[in-house]
Amino acid sequence: MCIRDRTQSTWGNIQVLIKFLRFFMSQTKQIGTHSGTFHADEVLGCVMLTKYTQLFQNANIVRTRDQNILDKLDAVIDVGRIYDASIHRYDHHQGEFNDFFSQNHNIRLSSAGLVFKHFGREVVERIAKDFLVSEKLDIQLSPEDYDQLYLRIYNTFIMPLDATDNGIDAYPQDVEPRYRQTTALEHRVSRLNPTWFEQNIDQDERFREAMKIADDELQWQVRTTMSRVLAKPYVEKAVDQRFNVHESGAIIKLELVCPWKEHLYRIEEEKGIQGQIKYVLFQDQLAEWRIQCVSLSPQSYTNRKSLKSDWCGKSRDEVAQLSGIADVVFVHANGFIGGAKSYESVVKMGLESLNE
Repeated sequence: MCIRDRTQSTWGNIQVLIKFLRFFMSQTKQIGTHSGTFHADEVLGCVMLTKYTQLFQNANIVRTRDQNILDKLDAVIDVGRIYDASIHRYDHHQGEFNDFFSQNHNIRLSSAGLVFKHFGREVVERIAKDFLVSEKLDIQLSPEDYDQLYLRIYNTFIMPLDATDNGIDAYPQDVEPRYRQTTALEHRVSRLNPTWFEQNIDQDERFREAMKIADDELQWQVRTTMSRVLAKPYVEKAVDQRFNVHESGAIIKLELVCPWKEHLYRIEEEKGIQGQIKYVLFQDQLAEWRIQCVSLSPQSYTNRKSLKSDWCGKSRDEVAQLSGIADVVFVHANGFIGGAKSYESVVKMGLESLNE
């Protein structure tokens, strides 16, 4: 083959490649969001759409404020002054916008909330199923479990983002907070924006880094919330078997370590035994036993019945001498939790504390 033939062949291959790339790009969905400073709501919205929805998975992100470009894209988030789910426009900055997640919510949605409202059920189910497969867990969630997961993720994760993006304080303005939280997702995302003294920063690259942070947070939010949803049967079983621990019914024993607090209050209310359970027993990862006090409410740090006051803040040897429990491990200074090597010993700790 002569050089000319080789050149023509190479150029022909390049033209085929260009045509293929153009075809590929025409088939790939395009999602628009604004350029410049980015925030957690549009970053998370882009993560949810491009990673966990069938419609927009692997879509390209186009960061611009040029309306002529935005009008040609498949979806637009946090820019464009239009909210219309039928054409996948999810902005919340227009003056007339006043949409909420449901009639039971009173926080206006951000772009993250808008995306989650329409795609969140699919997103959380996808993340949950991927996690169960990756961990080889033989657990099946019902449609009702996924519905509950969807609502909980909104209430505990997405709604705070909606509030902060819309400038809504978590407390009355006349109350001075004792401290300020600076490690939430919105703070971690915001820190990736270039500072005033940084030069030649690729903002699109920083945006992609922010998406990784938001994705990681979203996955862990779903995983931990799923663990809470799935824990209720184990807590209810422990409550039903409480008289096997002691005739008072004030102590329950969990057969495995799981999130129990929020379920316990609901189960007590359902069974009409509010306030009766004082202590929860469980084994930790080291196979030692723990006894934890039940607080007055899920948000309270006040115990229904603390561990015996004489033990609080004492050394292990001092508690062993005072209690006569040789294998005691510790009792917290605030009396809300303690530990021992054996199950029999934590039961004894509970009974002595009940009788104080």
